[in-house]
Amino acid sequence: MSSTSKSAFFRQSSWMVIATFAGGVFMAVVHTVAGKMGREEYSTFVTLLRVLIIMGIPAAALQTVFARQAAAVTNAREEHQLTATIRAVLAWTFLLWLVMGGGVLAATRSLSHLFKVSHPAALWFTVGLGLTNLWIPIMKGLLQGKHRFGELGWLQIIDGVGRFTVMLLMVVFLGGKAASGMFAAFSGQFMTAALGIALTYALWSAKPPVSFHWKTWLREASPLTLGLGAFLLMSSIDMIFVQGLFCDANMTALYGGAMLTGYAITQFIAPVSLVMFARVAQSVARAERTDSLGMTLGATILFGGIAAVGCTLFPKLPLHVMYFKNPEMWQAASLVPWFAWALLPVAVANVLVQNILARGRFEAVPWLCLVPAVYAASLCLQAPGLLALPPMKAFTHVIGTLGLASLAFCIVAVWYTRGKPATVSDPGLAVERSISDTASSPAE
Repeated sequence: MSSTSKSAFFRQSSWMVIATFAGGVFMAVVHTVAGKMGREEYSTFVTLLRVLIIMGIPAAALQTVFARQAAAVTNAREEHQLTATIRAVLAWTFLLWLVMGGGVLAATRSLSHLFKVSHPAALWFTVGLGLTNLWIPIMKGLLQGKHRFGELGWLQIIDGVGRFTVMLLMVVFLGGKAASGMFAAFSGQFMTAALGIALTYALWSAKPPVSFHWKTWLREASPLTLGLGAFLLMSSIDMIFVQGLFCDANMTALYGGAMLTGYAITQFIAPVSLVMFARVAQSVARAERTDSLGMTLGATILFGGIAAVGCTLFPKLPLHVMYFKNPEMWQAASLVPWFAWALLPVAVANVLVQNILARGRFEAVPWLCLVPAVYAASLCLQAPGLLALPPMKAFTHVIGTLGLASLAFCIVAVWYTRGKPATVSDPGLAVERSISDTASSPAE
């Protein structure tokens, strides 16, 4: 990588970290305001956000798929194919959302009981978030793949600002509960989606002279969905498990508060891997070499390690920042170091998984998916014993299991990162080229 390219990498990465940090600050302050809901409502709110992450597994893959395809465009034919893909996926994800939303609405009563939802509107707004969760990643992926990181960063900031502003209005001034929190999340994402659609209008508005080929596209989208879905499950299973297993909402709220501090570490580091992914995908398409992985991995380990050490030495500090007006949440301080170290391997694995998927090494996907499956089964097997323990001790067992699973996930990612750099003969690139070739046949 040339000095100019390295300078651009650090500049883009720095902006994405700043933008994510700024958006993350507002997201964190959201939880400060949400603490005024009361512990039961707050616990429900945090759990629904975790559910939303799992619902968004296909969406996360959409960002990666479109970032990869947009970064790999080298001629007008591939640009037309990208436009055809965007239009088709927008239409079909809307239909998918209608089906999923109908299923959630039909099961409102049972889901409300499972997640301890006091008002069904909380589930209704979660359904609304499902559509923005499907469309925002498409827009972000296009901006990421086209290296338009300035605009991508602003999307991150606006989501946080919008969510915080509405949350402040609904909870502080109108006395809202979990349903109001989900409405605030929907409002922030709606504004983000609207801006993303406007910023990418030129990429999807024109009618392309080619048709969209589902089979070819799904051949690439499926492993990307499963690979990134495995990563999202690793950071979401525990909260849903705890909320469903323990009846004491006051204690589960403490678990959720500590969990968010560890999750914040992974979110703060993740933006650098977005820049790396776009560069690696582009380098594979152009048969170029890049050392973005080494720089991204080094930055992740450095900043993640510093954050984990800080949480160990000053465990109350992040809780004071997030819940400065709710001192009852400070009781979760003993769990903060556990989360910080348990999720650090996941943050490192995220970088490696992004690199693996960008290079089309999809043989790693089944093994990556196996880890969260074993992790979830392990938690279920421990459930009877956990109920017999004091809640805080049981929580440390849950987080310890998360840490072991995170380490296993990272080891799998390290194993499949080894090997020679990808070339133009790699399977992932072959899929992209086959998309272009298939699209060009009718015209020729």
